[in-house]
Amino acid sequence: MKNDYQNIVLSNLDTYLGNFESIFGHIHRPIDLDTKKYDKNIAFFGCSLTYGEGVKNEDTYPSQIQKLSNDEFNCLNFGVPGGSIDLAYVIYNKVIKKLDIDWIVIQWPYFDRRMYFKDDSYIGYYPKDGKTITEPFRKLADDNYVVFRNLSNLQVINSFKRIFNLSPKIGHEQRELFELYDIDNILKFPFYFDTGWEWKIEGDGHPNEKWYKKYSKYLYKELINVV
Repeated sequence: MKNDYQNIVLSNLDTYLGNFESIFGHIHRPIDLDTKKYDKNIAFFGCSLTYGEGVKNEDTYPSQIQKLSNDEFNCLNFGVPGGSIDLAYVIYNKVIKKLDIDWIVIQWPYFDRRMYFKDDSYIGYYPKDGKTITEPFRKLADDNYVVFRNLSNLQVINSFKRIFNLSPKIGHEQRELFELYDIDNILKFPFYFDTGWEWKIEGDGHPNEKWYKKYSKYLYKELINVV
């Protein structure tokens, strides 16, 4: 049986998707790999905010944007709860090798997260010494370092023919630096802290379907402006 490292890093897209639930403890969002059926195929990458932690699949912004487009857009949700930029980079490479993708939308997770393996098992963040729970990488490095560490992965992803960067205000608003590295198509991503606590799921750290509905309309307008 393959371990998490093999299933994430060394595998092709089909193997990765087939082992998603056993690795991450969540069912992968439904995706249509038949890209020939659609006018545009858009791959979405990110963490639990893209995945839609705590809401139904139809409430996520990839699903809502597909609905707003009357199914002209095939919105493939590759978000991973607890995901990081380096994990998104690994998945991105699998996707573009397998699928005919027109656009990329990447929602930036906290930059102090990292993809980590211990005994070939996936751990989303950096583990505490001697314990199984995890911590952000910022415990070991400052904000400037964790931003710098992600630049190369973001630069590769941003070399794609059409990409949209969703940047929440969570510690990496260094736009001049990103523009220097040709990471310049950055759209608003008003995390629920900016829209009010009425968008928050009770007892959870994620926004609810009202937030997703409001944000999906904004993002859809931004996407169709370039069609």
